[in-house]
Amino acid sequence: MMNIAVCDDQRDYLNLIQKKIIECFHEKEIELQVYAYASIDEFIDSVEKHSYQFAFIEMKIENGKGIEAAQRLKKVNPACQVVFISDQYRRVTEAFQVRAREYLLKPISTDKFKDVFEYLMDWYLEQNIKFVVPIREIGRKRIFTVDEIKYFETYYNDLEIVTIYDEHFMTHVKNRYKLRPALKSRWFMQVNQSVLVNMKCIDFLTDRNVILKTREVFPTSRTSLIKNHLLYDEFLRYINKKKK
Repeated sequence: MMNIAVCDDQRDYLNLIQKKIIECFHEKEIELQVYAYASIDEFIDSVEKHSYQFAFIEMKIENGKGIEAAQRLKKVNPACQVVFISDQYRRVTEAFQVRAREYLLKPISTDKFKDVFEYLMDWYLEQNIKFVVPIREIGRKRIFTVDEIKYFETYYNDLEIVTIYDEHFMTHVKNRYKLRPALKSRWFMQVNQSVLVNMKCIDFLTDRNVILKTREVFPTSRTSLIKNHLLYDEFLRYINKKKK
């Protein structure tokens, strides 16, 4: 679940930003919830109830209380990234004193908002790519980054983690289905009912199998065949775009 807050007492901008967030959000496996507030007090009250990943805050709202609201938000939820909105560039220094992630100037163009939002999402996904898993063999928890995982394979509630270094680790998961959405949003492909593969480790796909660069072969379920080919094409476009 991704929670995003928007706080602006100008209703047209409040609705506009909310609409643009929904249009720009393309993470299929993450549920999005956008909370819109025209009152600074309502927004401040909400930070105790909701954990926001991003907050778009008008700096001048209600006599310049935007900075105060961001400070309150950061105390309760330090991980939340703030994007300030303003029609005054001269206040940008104040914004970054609160460690704002971005600063949007009004009027906000569609292209500018899209660029900022894509940057935020790239940053978010890069920051949230670690899994802390208790490993049975070593009797303690280990941190795995997504990039070092080649694939996951589940056996009922047992999970085997195979790294790019060909290390194999076994662990027990209470609910394996909760793991899948988190991984799929980070370019993991559900090859079949048991296997999730890091798409960075895929060499190519056939009509029946997924072949990894290390030559492991996994059969693809018929129900997901077309979907997986489309997903892999999307991943390749994403990689090519990052290289430019």
